[in-house]
Amino acid sequence: MPACKLCGRSFDTIADLYAHLRSECSKMPKSRKCPVCGGKYYSIRLMRLHLINEALFDTRHMNYLISV
Repeated sequence: MPACKLCGRSFDTIADLYAHLRSECSKMPKSRKCPVCGGKYYSIRLMRLHLINEALFDTRHMNYLISV
């Protein structure tokens, strides 16, 4: 069962986890600037998607998500 590393909530599928991270996890940053790499985005939603997607490839982003 996949779980959100930010808030601890468990999900039935990976798709449900990603939907949670994209829209409702209260621990995700609420700014348009990435706290890891400083990238700027037009919306908070795009910055969150960047953070989630980069965590799959970049350990700095994954470490941030784990440490929050």
